[in-house]
Amino acid sequence: MQSKEDIKVLFSSLTKREKELLLGDLLQELELEDSLLEKVGSKLSRNKKPCPHCHSKSVYKRGKQNGVQMYNCIECKKWYSETTGTPLSGIQLKNKWQSYLHCMEQGMPIKKIAKALDISIQTSFDWRHKILSSMNDLVPSQLSGTVECDELELSINEKGSRNLKRKARKRSTDFQRNQGKGIDTVVQIVTAVERGGNKYLKAVQTKRLSKENIQQVFEDRIAKGTVLITDKHYSYKSFAKQENGIKHKTVKANKHVDSKDATIHLQHVNNTHKQLRDFLAPFNGVSSKYLQNYLNWFAYQKQIKEKKATLMQWLITIVLSDQAYELFWLFKQNAVIIRT
Repeated sequence: MQSKEDIKVLFSSLTKREKELLLGDLLQELELEDSLLEKVGSKLSRNKKPCPHCHSKSVYKRGKQNGVQMYNCIECKKWYSETTGTPLSGIQLKNKWQSYLHCMEQGMPIKKIAKALDISIQTSFDWRHKILSSMNDLVPSQLSGTVECDELELSINEKGSRNLKRKARKRSTDFQRNQGKGIDTVVQIVTAVERGGNKYLKAVQTKRLSKENIQQVFEDRIAKGTVLITDKHYSYKSFAKQENGIKHKTVKANKHVDSKDATIHLQHVNNTHKQLRDFLAPFNGVSSKYLQNYLNWFAYQKQIKEKKATLMQWLITIVLSDQAYELFWLFKQNAVIIRT
C-alpha cells in the first residue's frame, strides 16, 4: 500500500485539469460512503418536522428513503420527507451536493462548477439559486446599537437577457448613467452595517434614493434607540425624522469621518462596499434580477464560515428553510433558461 507522501508525489505530476477531475471523483466517493444528507437528517431528527401540507405537528416517522427521513401526517394523512418544501425537494444527483457547496464556498462561477462536477449549466444555475434562496431566512429582523448606512451604485446588468430594450454594450465602460427621463440605468445597494454585528443589504432600482425607497427597504427594521449614521442625503434625514426613537447623526459624504467627533464615521459601511465589489468580481457581472440573492450570500457567508462544519451548516440552513422553495419558484418565473 502506498503512503500518503507517495500519493502526493503522484498527484503533483498530474495536470491541473486531471487534478480537478480526480478531486471531484474523490469527493463524490466520500459522499457516497458517508452521506452528508444522512448526517443532516440524523442531526435534525431530534425534532419532528411539521407537515408542510397542513402545518400540523401531529406526525410520525415512517422510515427512510435514500437516506432521507420520511414522515406521515396524522391530520391530512399525507406522506412527506425531511426535504419536502425545501430547496432540496425534487433534486436529483444529491450525491453531488457536498461538492457543489464546496465549489460555492470557493466562489466559483456557475459554468466552472458545471464543468468540474460534470453537470449541466442549467442544473448548476438552478442549484445555486435554490441554495441562495434559503439565505433569506438569515436576514436580521432588526438592527440596533450603532448602525452605519450608505448606498453603493451599480449599473443595471441584464446579463443573459435576450430581449434588450437598448443596444448591447461591448464592454462595461460603455455604460451611461443618464439615458433619458424615467429610464432606470442603475441599482442602489442600500447597505446598513451594525458595528460589530449584522449586515443588511437591499437592492433598489432607482437613479436616486427617495424617503419612500428607504422606508420600504427598512420596514421597521431599525430598532428604537439605534444611532443611525449616514451622509447628509436629504432622504435619510426625512426618514429619520419620522422614525421615533432613532438618533440620527450625519457626516459629509466626501469626508467619511466627522471632524469634531471621530466616532461618527462611515468606515465600516465603506469597507463593506469594497468587500462586496471584490466578492462580485469573480462572477464577471451578476444580472440585476438575481442580485439580491448574491447580496444575501455576501452578507451572511461569514455567519456560516464561522461554524466548524461549514458544509454541514449550509445544508442545515437549506433543509430548515421551508420558505426557500416558494421563494425560488417566484424567482424562477423571471429567470432565463440557459441554452447550452
